[in-house]
Amino acid sequence: MFFVFSKEKIRTYAVSMITVIVLFFVASNFSFSSEKTVEVSSTEKLLPIYNVKTNEKKVALSMNCAW
Repeated sequence: MFFVFSKEKIRTYAVSMITVIVLFFVASNFSFSSEKTVEVSSTEKLLPIYNVKTNEKKVALSMNCAW
C-alpha cells in the first residue's frame, strides 16, 4: 500500500492538527477558571402558572420549554 502526500495535503493535515491542539488547550484552560464559581442549589422549585381565575373570556397560548 502506497501513500501519496503532496505539499497541499501535508499543509492541510498540519493546520488541522494544530487547530485541534490549540482548541484542546483553550478548552482545558476554561475548565480551570471555573474554580472561582460557587454552586448554589435552591430547595424551592418555581412552578409555571397554568390558570388564572378571571371573569373575562380569554385564551392564552404558552409553551413550556423547560421539560
